[in-house]
Amino acid sequence: MTKTWGFGSPSGPLQFSTNGWRTNARGVLQPGDLVVIVGTKGDETEIDERGRILGLMEPTRHIVSSLDYDLARGPQDYDAAGNYKWPFGLELMRAWRFDGSRPLLTEVTQRHFHMDSAQGIVPLEPAEARAILALPRSEVGLLSSIAARARVEGANAARRKAAPPPTTERRGVMHMRRAPAFTYAMIIEGSKAGAFKIGWAFDWEQRERHFNHSSMPTLGGLRYKTRFHQLFATARDAFRMEQALLRHFDGRRHRDNVEIVSPLTVNELDRAWIDYLVALRRA
Repeated sequence: MTKTWGFGSPSGPLQFSTNGWRTNARGVLQPGDLVVIVGTKGDETEIDERGRILGLMEPTRHIVSSLDYDLARGPQDYDAAGNYKWPFGLELMRAWRFDGSRPLLTEVTQRHFHMDSAQGIVPLEPAEARAILALPRSEVGLLSSIAARARVEGANAARRKAAPPPTTERRGVMHMRRAPAFTYAMIIEGSKAGAFKIGWAFDWEQRERHFNHSSMPTLGGLRYKTRFHQLFATARDAFRMEQALLRHFDGRRHRDNVEIVSPLTVNELDRAWIDYLVALRRA
């Protein structure tokens, strides 16, 4: 059992505040083990969920970052420095929400649980487990981590699998804005000064090939070579990063193509790129 500030549907990973608490959990979890989610009694938990048995998770031992999931977050979820309080996660196999009024934990057991039940997971007695498993429950979906999938399958494969199907026959702009996409920065080899093309695309490799097909580097033209690319859950997010970078280097944008920044060094772009992603996670 663990105590949290709520239980979301679809469900994100099983979260921990430190790597140590996650490591402890991995050390005791066995395949098929279930973790009961109970609402804390603090102000952070909704009044009608405080102290109640909310959900059930079947975690794996696969390590993930909670920041890779589109979780509902509020100001209470960050510390004074702007860091998310539960960045360490374990991926789930399945999850369930308990139906109906959802009983209080005190209706199932008279035991007192301590801080370790809020920071980590604690074992339940067999009788407690049987009583909880007898409660009516409904399975819920799981949030998908596009970043975690990209590390395993490759970014382009993850992008294609995460693209939402169109809900109507209209396969236009609104559908494409919801599809995963990349922000990219391509160094332009052969220019007199350091230059980068900054943009967004659904497939950065295809975009790079398109640019080089037009510039004909084999005949002495410029060569575009992708230096950075970042996968986002939606094209809107990729576009926002593109625009933020271009605004950052606004005074150096080329008058004939405002998506080309020059002069610009790799180190300057690297700092701006990382600063944006760090600020995005904190926001």
